[in-house]
Amino acid sequence: WRAVAWTGGEPLSSDGVGNPTRAAWKRQCRKISKKMAQIANTEASSMVDSTGTRGLYPSLAYEAAIMSLLSDNVDTALHNPVFQTWEDGVHAIIRSELGIIEDDVLRSHNSARVAAAEASGGHFPYPGTELDSRDDSDGPQGNDGDLGAALEKLDASPVERIREEGGDPFRNGMTSFLVGQNALKEYIEECATLCLEAENDDEACFLRFITHLILYVDTVLPEFCSQLALPTGMDAAADGSITLRELLIFKYVAYLSLQRDLWPHVALYTSLLSSDNILDTYSSFLIHVHSDHERQMTLKQARDLFPNGLDCYILRNVVRGMVMCDTDKWAREPGEEVAPVGVAPADARMMRSIHWLCYYPEHRPDALVCANMLLRRFLLSYAGKNADASDRDLYAPKVFIEKILPKDLIDVAVDQCQREDEEREDEAIVGSISLPLVQNLEAEFLSIENYLKAHTKYVQFLDAIAKTSPCHKSSSFVDGSQSRQETEIADKMERNAFRQKKMGLCKIIVEFASRVSDSLMEVLTFAGGWLIDVNSNLTDEETESEEAKARSEELEAIRSTFVPRAVFMLQEILDKTAMWLEQIVYDTRAQFGSASKDMLLTLFGSFDETYRSNDDLTIDLLTTSRAAPGYWHKKALSLASIVANDGNGLHETFDNGEMESFLKLMAESYIKLNRCSNGQTFFDY
Repeated sequence: WRAVAWTGGEPLSSDGVGNPTRAAWKRQCRKISKKMAQIANTEASSMVDSTGTRGLYPSLAYEAAIMSLLSDNVDTALHNPVFQTWEDGVHAIIRSELGIIEDDVLRSHNSARVAAAEASGGHFPYPGTELDSRDDSDGPQGNDGDLGAALEKLDASPVERIREEGGDPFRNGMTSFLVGQNALKEYIEECATLCLEAENDDEACFLRFITHLILYVDTVLPEFCSQLALPTGMDAAADGSITLRELLIFKYVAYLSLQRDLWPHVALYTSLLSSDNILDTYSSFLIHVHSDHERQMTLKQARDLFPNGLDCYILRNVVRGMVMCDTDKWAREPGEEVAPVGVAPADARMMRSIHWLCYYPEHRPDALVCANMLLRRFLLSYAGKNADASDRDLYAPKVFIEKILPKDLIDVAVDQCQREDEEREDEAIVGSISLPLVQNLEAEFLSIENYLKAHTKYVQFLDAIAKTSPCHKSSSFVDGSQSRQETEIADKMERNAFRQKKMGLCKIIVEFASRVSDSLMEVLTFAGGWLIDVNSNLTDEETESEEAKARSEELEAIRSTFVPRAVFMLQEILDKTAMWLEQIVYDTRAQFGSASKDMLLTLFGSFDETYRSNDDLTIDLLTTSRAAPGYWHKKALSLASIVANDGNGLHETFDNGEMESFLKLMAESYIKLNRCSNGQTFFDY
C-alpha cells in the first residue's frame, strides 16, 4: 500500500495515465506527514543513546519525510528529525518550490481548458477537466520562484545544525548559485575582498575555492565576470586592464610560490593572466627557484603554457634581477646549493643564475649578455682595490668562468645568432640579439677572460719568486790535499755545479716570468683594444638603450682602472725578474770573483735560443738571453712604445698621476738597462 500511496503525484495525461485527483492526494499527504512527524519527534526524543546522539530514527519519521517531500510541505519537512543537515533542508525547499510551481502551471492550464470548453458549448476534451479546480488555500504558497526568500527558512530551522551550517561560506556560495546572478556577484565580490585583504595563508583553502569559482564563472559567463567590481578603495583607474579575476590569480599564485611542493602548479595559473602580467609575475617567482631540477621543470612549463617566445623575456628579467640584486640582503632560500669555497654566497647565487639561460640554444646569446654583465660587476667591485691585490680579490670571476659557465657558451651563442640571421634574412625580430652585437660581446668576454688568466699567472709568479732564493752557497771540492791539477779540476767541477744550480733556479723564475709577461702583453695588445667596444655595425636600439649606455660606461670605468693596472703589473714582473737575476750575478761574483764572468756568460748562453755552443761568448747575451737582467729591463723599457701606440688605446686610460708614475718607471728602466747592458761595467758591480 505504501508504493500505491507514494505514486499519486503524477499529473493526469491525455492518454489517461496519472492521478485525476492529484490535488486531493497532496492535501491528504500533507495531513498525514504532519501527524506522522509529530509522533516521530516524540519517539525520537525518547530513543537517544548514552552519548546523546543517534544515527537512525523510527521508521515513521522516514515515512513522514517522504510524505512531506511528495506533498511539497517544507515546514513539516524542516521539523522532521530525519532532516538534520543544511543540504537536507535545501533539498526540501527546492523540491517544494518546484512542486508548487508545477501545481500552479497545471492549475492555470486546467483553468484555460475549462474556459475554452465553456466557450465552445460545453465540450470537455480531457478527462478530469469537467469540474472547476478545487480551492487549495490551505496548501503551501511558495515564493513565486524566489529561491532567495525560500531559502531564508533555513535560518529559522528548529534544527541547530542546519542553522550553523547555513553560515558556512562554501554553502553560501551554493546558495548564491541557486538564487541568481545578483546574489552570485555579491557573494564573489565579498569573498574576493576578504581573500585579498588577508595578511596570512590561514585562509588558503578558501582562497583556492574562490579562485577556482571565479575561473569557472569566467568560463561559462565571461561577460558576467567582467562586471565584477574591484574591492572598495582599490584604484581601478591605475590599471584599466586589471580585473577581480586577475587579482585573485595574483594572490593565489603568490600563495603557490611560497609552498615549494606546489611550485609545479605556478606556471599553469600564471598562464591565465595577460602577457604583461605573466612576464612580471613569473619573473618574480623564478628569482627564488635555485635547484637545477626545479629550474628545468618551471622553464619547460613556461615554454609549454605561455605565448611563444615569452620565456626568453621572462628569463632576461630573472637573470638581470639576480645579477643586479643587493648582495647585502642575501638570505639562503630553498633548494640553493652551498657556495663554492672562497666565494661569497651572494656572488654564488648571481653566478648560478646564468644557468637559467643555458638550457636551450636560443637563450645562449642572452646568457653571454648576462655573463658579461656579471663579470663587469665583479671587476668594478675590485676597481678600488690595490694593484697588488692577492688572488682572492679576483677569485669570484675566475670561478665563474672556469667552473660555472658552460665551456661552449661563446660558440653556441655565435652559432645561434648566425642561424637566426640566416632564417629571418632581412626581417628583424624585436628584442633579438644581432650577430654584430654578439661578436662585440664575444670580444668583451675574451678580453676579461685574458685579463683574469694573466692575473692568475701574475699571482703564481709572485709566489714563485718569493719562495725561490737566487743565492746559495757553493760546495767546495778542494780540501787542500789535492795536487795543482786536481785542484783545477775540483774548481772547475765546483763552478759547473754552481752554474747548474743557478741554471735550475733561473729556469723556474724565467718560465713564470715569461708566461705572465706574455699573457699581460696579450691583454695590452688585444685586437682592437682591450674592452674597446665597436659600435659601427650596431643598430640605434643596441647603442641608445639604457642598458647599452650603462654597459658603455662600465667598460670605460673598467678600462680606466685595469689597463693602467695591467701595465704596472707587467712592469713589476719585468723589473722583479731583472732584479732577481741581478742577485744571481751578485752571488756568483761574490763567490767566484773574476771567474764569474765566464760562468755568467755560459749561463746566459744556455737561455739564448739563438746561441750555439761553438759561438763566442759575446756581450750581446746581456740583452738577448732570458737569464740576463738586461733582457728584462729592455722589455720593461719597450712598454713605453706599447703604451704610446694609439692602436692599443692604452695611454688614454691613464690619469696624470698614473702617467707620471709610468714615465718615472720608464726612466728607471732606461738607467738599469744601461747598467746591465754595458759589458765593461756589468761584471764589476
